[in-house]
This record gives sequence, structure tokens and C-alpha cells, in this order.
Amino acid sequence: MSTKLMEITPQYRSFVDDQVLTSGQLNEFIEYFEDQDRLTRVCLVGVGVACGFKVSVNNQNSLITITQGCGITTDGDLLKLQKSIKDSSDTSIVLESIKYSHFHDFDDDKAKYKHFKNGSATIDLWELIPQEKVDLEAGHLPINSQLLNEKVVVLYLECYPKEADICTTTNCDNQGQPNIQNLRVLLIDKDDVENLVNPKDGIYTKHNVYEAFTNLPQTAVPKVILNGNNTNSYTKLSAAYKSAITSSKNNLHSAFTELFQAFSEILGILDGTSNTMLNQINNLDDFNTNEKVQYRYDLVKDLSDTYNELANILLKLKTECCPNIEAFPKHLLLGALSSEEIYPELRHDFYHSPTNNEYAKHLKMAKSLVQRLVLVLDNFNLSNENQIDITPSKTCGNLGEKAIPVYYEVDNEMLTAWDFNKTENYKQRFNVSYHKENLAPNSWVQNPLNFELDCNDFYRIEGHFGHPAQDSRNVINSSKNDHGLDFDCLLFDLQKDQQAFTTFLKENPSISHKGGVEKGGTFVLVSERENVVADFCISNKISASSDGCCSLMECTYPWISSLKYMNNLSRSLKGTQSRRSAMPKNYILQIIEYRINGEPLINTTTTITIPLEQIFLRRIHAVTEALNKKFDKGVVFDFNESQKRLVVTRAKEDTFTIRLREISQANNNATYTYSNSGMFRNNKIFRPDAMRCRDLKSYREAFYQKLHAQIAPVNKDDDYGTFDEKWAKWSYLTQRLVNNSVLRQAGLTRMISEFAQLPPEIRTLVQTIKRDFQVAGTGVNLQFRLDGDWVNGTWVNKFMLDHHRANKKNTHDDIVLFVNLRKFLHNETGVTKLSIYIPNFDYSQVLDAAIAKHKTVADFYFGTPTGENAMKL
Repeated sequence: MSTKLMEITPQYRSFVDDQVLTSGQLNEFIEYFEDQDRLTRVCLVGVGVACGFKVSVNNQNSLITITQGCGITTDGDLLKLQKSIKDSSDTSIVLESIKYSHFHDFDDDKAKYKHFKNGSATIDLWELIPQEKVDLEAGHLPINSQLLNEKVVVLYLECYPKEADICTTTNCDNQGQPNIQNLRVLLIDKDDVENLVNPKDGIYTKHNVYEAFTNLPQTAVPKVILNGNNTNSYTKLSAAYKSAITSSKNNLHSAFTELFQAFSEILGILDGTSNTMLNQINNLDDFNTNEKVQYRYDLVKDLSDTYNELANILLKLKTECCPNIEAFPKHLLLGALSSEEIYPELRHDFYHSPTNNEYAKHLKMAKSLVQRLVLVLDNFNLSNENQIDITPSKTCGNLGEKAIPVYYEVDNEMLTAWDFNKTENYKQRFNVSYHKENLAPNSWVQNPLNFELDCNDFYRIEGHFGHPAQDSRNVINSSKNDHGLDFDCLLFDLQKDQQAFTTFLKENPSISHKGGVEKGGTFVLVSERENVVADFCISNKISASSDGCCSLMECTYPWISSLKYMNNLSRSLKGTQSRRSAMPKNYILQIIEYRINGEPLINTTTTITIPLEQIFLRRIHAVTEALNKKFDKGVVFDFNESQKRLVVTRAKEDTFTIRLREISQANNNATYTYSNSGMFRNNKIFRPDAMRCRDLKSYREAFYQKLHAQIAPVNKDDDYGTFDEKWAKWSYLTQRLVNNSVLRQAGLTRMISEFAQLPPEIRTLVQTIKRDFQVAGTGVNLQFRLDGDWVNGTWVNKFMLDHHRANKKNTHDDIVLFVNLRKFLHNETGVTKLSIYIPNFDYSQVLDAAIAKHKTVADFYFGTPTGENAMKL
């Protein structure tokens, strides 16, 4: 079977009156216009399945349904499903679908279509028979599941000239040779289609790559979620961003590899360019300095956004200019089928002519995006900003519609590749950017904030990294006010404002870095050592103004329960329970009265319950946090670990009264009152206090609410860090070491209560220290007390350090775990220093020599130790 368009008729003859026409002249005339009609379809419309031809299989696998559709072969045949008209040789295309219930073997011995050939042999073919044309006597067999397994449905136009018979007279009805055109629906083995049919189909082979590409997920960059753990320092913050960059680069590298493998030829990407870009993507997280790490993160987002934009355009490039006539001249693939579904594979799409799908424009746009990808990698520069500037941009949309960021070199190449639509209109210099040297001189381009830009709902704020924080904030606020911009600006320092920043993050979990702020939002500067290191934003405004309170007053008091009582109460959970009465499981407080400036915060007695498990792990910090959560519009409670005292912070001018009792075990305990004038027990002075305050202002709820946001401790364990599993593990390991077999075999006692229990080397050291202090010439028989880690069971001596070095890879050794955790929590690596108190002598320079001699092994204090485990030396 030969295709019509392989050899076209390039001309035809004009007829004259009374001319005797030959068969050649008539055929030439018809063939010329038929060829032109076919070429019009193929070259100016397209080829493939235009619509319909959907195949479905019923649940019993005994009936196949194909809907009406339309398709064009590469030989220009316009195919539609047909059905025979009863008592006529004609066919009709007026139908919705055809149901096929039977089949028979098909030989293709007449047309001998070369796509169905394997050498000289024909591949296995099965023709589907419509229900109404089933003829069991002709060998038609019912469809079964075995037949449908791993098969592809193919629409085939069988074309061949009918062979002449013996009739040759001019009156014979069959004068002229008929050309047979039978539209058949075939089943072909999937392997045969993939290995024999499709290799001859250059169009499907080419565009099947596009189909595979549509199944790839689009790239995305993980969001960095901020919390108290990754904002303690800029180092931790940078690590969070670097982790997101590393996570993204692998996905990007894979996506770009697929892009280059499939589309380098059509996009004109040279091997050297693709290899360079892949290396650059692979090195996105290869940086030693954390400076401006957020801009590195932004670069990754720009790459991802541009890649996704390019991917969407590539899907529009299913275009064929001058399709290969031999690709699928007489057949259309309708898809592979199974008992459940039709797979999108092995089905011809419709491959448009460039005249009807803007192919040239899409290809040009795709090449422009490739150029942008090359330039964002090549032009990335972290050292090209010098002053703070605000540039209007957009929150959403394609990257090219937004302002060009500060971290790119904005040369003419970048301007040309940034926004395809502007470049197409010769307006590439009308992009807006921090860098304005190569932009158009027009005033609204050079100074866009001076003009109404209604479509711009985002402000890029740049040039502040590494600059003094307060100065940067002042410049931003000044520019905001000068240009009437709609956003607020806050400033937090990672050291000075750590607590306030942590609270802010908890109240605003949507905070993120965008290189600026949305219109109507809040821009957040973050500094470390007085210089800006990061920026974030939220979508709503939070004014930075305070409620106008003046000075704060911080007062300390004894807590109503002794530490010994609270420790014993909490440890009772782990001991043997009393048979007489059940031990409590909670530490319970009754708040009887709470007033600020005479105004009551409660109208009835309020009970606060704290589980003893929390008391065991966090001591009084669990109590103060419960008070702060319950009364978040009152004074701020804290506990000073070194002084072992309750801390109350309030406005200096305000008065307060808090009356409460502890009822964990009994309801008739004494009532205690805390106030700005002192502490009282059962309305009698518990301990004299000199502080006095005047009642100048009424209670202001808004002020105390902001006071909590700024200084209320959150998740605090002690004065060295936040409460998390590491502090709980520290307490757990401290208890376990008391009965550690290795320490016991070494003759060491963890909970030291007398001098003889100290390790031998420490006893020798103490004797040396005492001797040096006594001979210093004070004239007093000095007394010595030991407090701190050595009496609290948290000490480390040389034996433990040697054991750690010998077994540091053993993650199940309590000593190893304890030494490691001590380094992490306390940044201590050597033998625990002694905390020695001299209670009967005030400091004098006469002791300087002795102090200097032993300062590396001991800290010296003059006064009485406050620890409950302090002992004589």
C-alpha cells in the first residue's frame, strides 16, 4: 500500500470544448485537488487524534466501546467512525459510539501496511467486530479478558486498489479500478506497538517525551518554619535555610537533568551550558559563610519558579512543521487498555501546525526562560548593595512580572531575559529593580515610589543586610513615611530580644522571608550584635509602638513553698506510696485575690494545678509559667535560679496585691500575700521589705498584655536555657549516676555531703587552697564552705573524663552521655570547678595572690552559701 502524499500530482490540465478526455487527464485533475486537500490538513491544521475516540471496557471484559471522534493521519486521511446503512452500500458517521463484542484474526494480506510488518511477516492483528455485524459462521469470537491483556487499540484505514477481473467490455459495470478504503478497529500487542510500529513513527517518538514530562512533579522549595530552637542565633537560623536549600537542590538537579535530556535540541541548549548549569545547581549549598543566606534561599526559589514557568510553556510545543508523511499514514493509536482503565501512553495526541497554536512565540518564550536560568546562576552576587531602598513589586505572578532583586547583576542581558513580554515590546529597560544604572531614565522607572502603581501589592526592601539595625529601621520608616507606604516595621535582636522574638513567632506562625513585605503587612528586621542578619514579614500590621509605660520594677521574694518541700513532693511519685493516704499527683495553688492599682483581675478564688511531673523536671519554673499563662494581663512571674527567689516584674508606678495559698496536701495552709509593699503571712509581715510605691495610675490591661509578650519567660527550665528533652535528660542522667556501677567501683560518691566523700584529687586540692588562704595574712581563722555542682551531684572529675575518652562511641554509657550533654548545655568540658564560700571574712586584696593561683580550679565567694546542700570544708 502506497501513501497518497509520497508522490503528489504537481499540476493538472485545463479542458477545452469538444475535447476527448483520457483517463490520465481525468485522474490528474482529481489527484491534484485531492493532494492539495490532504496537504492543507497535514501542513496547515495538524495530524493526530483531534478529539473523541475514547475507549472503555465493561466490567466483564466482554464489550469494548469507542466514542465518535476525529483524527488526521500523516497521509491526510480524515478519519471518523462509520457504520453501514441497511440495504445500502453507503456508510454513516452520525453516531455517538460503537460497541464491539466480538473479534477475529486479521491478516492485512491486501494492503500489506508496512507499519504492521516484522521483516516479511505481518505482526499479530485482531479486528474488533461491532455487535450488529457479528457473524458466528464467519468465525467471529466473543471478546474475553485474555484477548485484552496488554493490547493497544488502533484505528486503521485499510487502502488498496481492487484487482481487475475478467470483464473488459465497455458496458461492464466494473469498468475502472475501484480503490478500497476500509476503516478497521484493531487490537495489537503492546510489545509489537512499542518495538515495531512506533519506531517507524518519528512524530510519536519525538512527542512521547512530552507525555513523560507531564508526569514529573513541579519543583517547589520547602518553607523554613521559624521557632525558638532555630532562632536562638543566626548560626542556627542559617542552618535551617541551608537545610532547605540542600533539600531543594536535589529535586532541581533531577528536574533540570530531565529538561536538558529531552529538550536541549529544541531549546538550543549546548552541552557545555547544560553541564555548567547542573554543576552550579549541585553547588547551591556549597558555601562557607552564612552571610545573606536568605538571598541564597531566594536564588533557589527563583530557579524553581523559572523552571516551572518553562515546563508549562514546553507543554504547548507539541507542534509539527511539515509532519513526516510516513509517521502514521494510515493508522491512529487510541491507547493501551486493561480491564480497568485506559493509560495515556500509546495514544496519538494532536500535533498542531505552527499556524494555529502560536508555536513560534512559545518557543521564543521558552528560549528566553532558558536564558534567564543561565543568567540568574551567572549573575548572582551578594556584594552589590550599599544603601537601603524600597522597590514596588508583586506578591504573585510569574517571576518576570516582579522587580529584579538586589542579588543579581542587572546588565542588558538580564534585562532582556527577565520579562519576555516587555522584551517583545522593546520595553526591557522598563523593568524595575534595586539596580537602576541600566534602566530607562523615565522618572517612574528610576523613582517608582513617587507614582501610583495600583497593581503593585508588594514592597521589596533591600540593602540592609550587615548594616546597623536601628539605623536600618529608621531609614525604612523614613522612606515609608515619605512615600506614604502601607506597612509597619519591627526590629528584634537575637540576643537582647530573644524572649520577645520567640513570643512573636508563636503569635505569628505564618512569618516568612520574602525579601520585603506585602502591602498592609509588617516587615521584621532581625539583628545580631547590632547588625541586620535577616528579614521576615507577616501579612498583617503589628504596630511597634508601646503603651507608653515608663520604668519597670523588678522585685524578688521567697516562694511560699520551700525547695526541699517541692523536691520531696515531686519525688514522691517515684517512691513507695503511703498506705494511709494517697499521695498528691499535682501541686495546687489557690489564688484568692489579685489586684493591680486596686482593680480586681479575678472575682472569685481561682485554682491552678501543676502536675508534679513538671515540678520534678522544672521546679518552680513550672509554677511561674502556669501563673503567667493563667494571668496573661497581670504582672510577670519568673524565678531566679541562683538566688532561689520568686521574681515579680511590674510597672514601677503601679501597685499590686496577690493573695494565695498552697493546698496540695491540706486546705488549711497559711495564706501568703505578695504586694509592692512587702510579703505577708496570714496578714502579718512575713519579712520586712523597704519598697514603697505610690498609686498614680489605673490598671492598664493593654500594657500588661504587651509586657508579657516582651519579657514573660516561655518554656524556661533554668537560667541556662529553654526547657526541652535535653534538660529532662540532664535531670534523668543526674539521678542515674548516683547508682552508676562504674563510679561505685572507682570508690566515687555522687551525692557528696561531707569532705571525705570528695574524690582524692579534690580533697588534696581543697587542702592546698585552705593552706594558701590561711597563710595570706588575714589574721582570721578562715572558714570554708562548698556549694554548687560538687554538692548537687552534677560534678565531673578526671576519672569521668578519662572514661569518656575511652568510651566516647558508646551511646549507651551514662557517663559518656552525661559528659556530652554537659558540654552541650553548659559548654563545660573540663573537671568541675569548686564553688568555695568564705562566710566569716569580707573580701580583701590580701587574698588576691591566693585567688589568682587557684582561679582555674575554683570560684571564690565571700558570704554565706544559699544552696540547701552546702557543706563545710
